[in-house]
Amino acid sequence: MSERENQSPKPRKGKSGLTGCSIILAVLLAIPLLIVLVYFSLVAVGAILIVSDPIEPVDAVVILSGDAGDRLGMAVEMLERGYVRNLVITNTNRMANRRLAREAEHAGFARESIFITDLAVDSTLDEARAVMQFARDKGWSDFMVVTDPYHSFRTRVIFRNEMRGSGITIYVRPVVGHWFRSSSWFTYREGWRFVFLEVAKMANYMLFVLKEKIGPLLRPDIFLKIISLLRRLQE
Repeated sequence: MSERENQSPKPRKGKSGLTGCSIILAVLLAIPLLIVLVYFSLVAVGAILIVSDPIEPVDAVVILSGDAGDRLGMAVEMLERGYVRNLVITNTNRMANRRLAREAEHAGFARESIFITDLAVDSTLDEARAVMQFARDKGWSDFMVVTDPYHSFRTRVIFRNEMRGSGITIYVRPVVGHWFRSSSWFTYREGWRFVFLEVAKMANYMLFVLKEKIGPLLRPDIFLKIISLLRRLQE
């Protein structure tokens, strides 16, 4: 037997090793890319929710209900810069209205320039309709609505839709220095809760508008069930 025949064949390098390494390398490269993609997606969500119109001279600045002081501070800044003289407070309850009116007067608004809407409000839609009635009663046509950043997009959509064809111009401005920012809202537990609520409430409003427009053509019980479900999710 020849020496060549006595030599055992060398094992061939299989493709499984290379394939395994390729998969690991691909995963290692995909992880940071996925993180970057998720990050920019979350930033985009925050950027969509936060809208800001330019500050313009208006007939009045409107503070939506639920103010913890930030919204009034924004209104006072507009007053000091000469953009506005009148303040409108949406009517939630008597105690909260009086407290906010006192704080506004103490901050610089004249007592006769502080107004509270006649209609009581329980939602952003109520607030839009209350402001529209107030504007018609006063004959005013330009308003700056101040609210929290995460609430600004929905506020603009609802107010402008409700004011359509009325000749009333609505600007929306988020408060400055708020913790909710497009680049970091997802690092807060409250951020996730508020984003979920804003999306649910926006869907609720869109269903409401749809029901008003084409509701008679469809089964109303389906809309009622969907809206009831969305409202339970908001609680």
